[in-house]
Amino acid sequence: MERYDLTHTMLTADGGLPPGACRDRIALAIGFFDGVHRGHAEVIRQAVASAREQGFAPAVLTFSPHPRTVLGKDGYHTVLTPLEDKLALFAELGVELAYVVAFDHGFAEVSAESFVRRLLLPLGVRSAVVGFDFRFGHRGQGDAEALRRLSEGAISVRVVEPVFEGDAKISSTRIRACLAAGDCEAASVLLGRPYAISGEIVHGDARGRLLGFPTANMQPAVPYVIPRHGVYAVTVGGANEGTLELGGVINVGVRPTFDAPGGAPRLETNLFDFEGDLYGRTLTVRFHRFLRPETKFASFDELKSQIGRDAEQAREELRALGLR
Repeated sequence: MERYDLTHTMLTADGGLPPGACRDRIALAIGFFDGVHRGHAEVIRQAVASAREQGFAPAVLTFSPHPRTVLGKDGYHTVLTPLEDKLALFAELGVELAYVVAFDHGFAEVSAESFVRRLLLPLGVRSAVVGFDFRFGHRGQGDAEALRRLSEGAISVRVVEPVFEGDAKISSTRIRACLAAGDCEAASVLLGRPYAISGEIVHGDARGRLLGFPTANMQPAVPYVIPRHGVYAVTVGGANEGTLELGGVINVGVRPTFDAPGGAPRLETNLFDFEGDLYGRTLTVRFHRFLRPETKFASFDELKSQIGRDAEQAREELRALGLR
């Protein structure tokens, strides 16, 4: 998949778009797509299908960072899916071109008219697929109908209705709420895959080894949405690290048995049936089942006994899911 990075300054002068970015005919899905959940995937699938039907290039236009982060909206300093993971998921859905807009205060000032006439039309967009709540341009002044009107018929616009799970629509907000409650199973249903966090394995304080359960301490690469503090059954795979795919149990939290309140959350994973050095490697943890809340234990031995029970329960949960 080809990637092109775009900025608002490229819209101020003719020929400012990157070489190769402009095509004869593009079918474009537009959105931030945090999580690339089942609703997002439907928007992208319809854009890819439109491209194949008409002989267009299938493409996605997305933004980095989230517009609400730049505009100071609460709750959007974390992400469900970082940009590089989103791009990989786009490619799996059949996207061939990815346009990544650097969203800043300058881009926030771009009018709906300029967005269409100085960006979409020069790129070669002839078909646009958007979600039901799509807005664009300064202060969200544009919608799907404005996109049709401003393109003067050059761009056909398809609006995808929300995808429901149960009696509520699938949304990034709903997934965040599931994770905040520790309901990683519900989050997985909405995402269409397990929720995952990737990061580098770094040195910790070696307490896990003293407890008899060596842990891999993960430093997330970006500010992910962190699930409810507690213990989870997980699987762990390598990101560009070969075929490593192991079961494990992770503690997400502040380690109240050892550390003072107020610290940053840690992600400490005990990998089953593994011996070796993981330091410096980038791994991906996939969350499958919540086992229990994080707890402050009265003694070292009490904690050690509970960790053993957690590990056995996690093995059973993963076996039941057919993962180990």
